[in-house]
Amino acid sequence: MVLYGALIIGQSAVEAGIVSPILIIIVAITGITSFAIPDYYLAFHCRVARFAYIVLGYLAGFLGIAFGATIHLLIATNIQSFGVSYLAPYVPSKSKIINGLFNSPIWRREKRSDFLDTKRENRQDHISMKWKYENKEMNQ
Repeated sequence: MVLYGALIIGQSAVEAGIVSPILIIIVAITGITSFAIPDYYLAFHCRVARFAYIVLGYLAGFLGIAFGATIHLLIATNIQSFGVSYLAPYVPSKSKIINGLFNSPIWRREKRSDFLDTKRENRQDHISMKWKYENKEMNQ
């Protein structure tokens, strides 16, 4: 029932020239996608962030939205969970900035990531299948 009311009000607003049809489509898409977030607290955070971006866009236009996105990114880079940066796989580590910008393919990476803080830095030994070569030596 609410859907029919929204359709009638939206059509009336477009015919009266108050809003454009693209605005109705954007509002409908954001309304539908708001149901795609399963966690209540994450949905609440997204709703508050959306209102903040709307206010920043109203006050300063695209510059305000860009400023808000920059502040949001800076806050996300400072968040840590269990001592690991929240954006750890995406943000390069302090010691290997070049490696973070230009990653080699996964099968050519010899070292583990810095943020994992593992005991062994290498992923595996130079000869990874020692059992294969040991069996050949025993058979000869």
